[in-house]
Amino acid sequence: MLRKATLLLILLPGLALGQTTAGTVTALVTTQSVRGQANRADCASSTTLSTWTLVTSLTIAAGDKWRVATVATGTGCTTSGGVPTGIFQDVLATAATQAISSIPVNSMATGAGVTSCTLATDQDINLCVYYLPLGLTTNWQLAAQGTFRFQLAAPPAPVISGSTPGDSQLSLNVTPGTVTADYQATTGVTFTVTCTPPTGTAATGGPGNAGTIVCSGLTNGVAYKLTAVGSSVAGNPGATSAVYPAGTDTTPLPFADFWSTYKAVGGVETGGCGTGGAGALAPVLAVLALLAARRRRS
Repeated sequence: MLRKATLLLILLPGLALGQTTAGTVTALVTTQSVRGQANRADCASSTTLSTWTLVTSLTIAAGDKWRVATVATGTGCTTSGGVPTGIFQDVLATAATQAISSIPVNSMATGAGVTSCTLATDQDINLCVYYLPLGLTTNWQLAAQGTFRFQLAAPPAPVISGSTPGDSQLSLNVTPGTVTADYQATTGVTFTVTCTPPTGTAATGGPGNAGTIVCSGLTNGVAYKLTAVGSSVAGNPGATSAVYPAGTDTTPLPFADFWSTYKAVGGVETGGCGTGGAGALAPVLAVLALLAARRRRS
């Protein structure tokens, strides 16, 4: 009986019930691990795709279709009037719960009126899925709706407040930066540090939370220049920190093996208790003096 009533309404030109069911829809972007978000690169890309998963209570019949659309949150999904414009080709409905794949993320943004993918603030939009009985637009209804966030904000430049040298590594102390008009992301930000030698290839450490981040695989005795950059929860890179200048606290040193270092620079004491008090202490004192001299020369 319901199907007959639906067919009758389809035959009446220009009539759109604009009914709403309590369905839901979420979207997962291929480059993201979290549903409901995309970053600047996703937003601007012509190739990044998403999969919408909708759950409804409708009874699906052969030939029915879904139409997907996006709108600004202040507008909301259309529930009456003319059939809404979709952002993707109408998809054959196969079940009340269905995944619709290969929907372009950039189309999601433009359909909702996102004017730029490099805005300083996040942009929330609505996802709308409309039900088209027999694939026709005469008797459509809103079948499912959900929310989605274009996470466009980027983190401010962090601050490197100090560095502790180790054997072939540096431990950098990184703190979050101050929010500006252009850089406003602060929640879920992670940091990557870069240690750049005077010549050769730079090394990186992280990503990690604010605090201590280690640059490893470095060359002992070389003074490195240090920088850090934050990344938002969805992957937007932020502004790069000021350079922490090369100096004594940015030069890795082999602290772990005093005796080998002493012998390598010509030490002749054999060590041990048999050399007497002064003799036993001499190698350690010599190495400490050598390390101090290296720091001064750096």
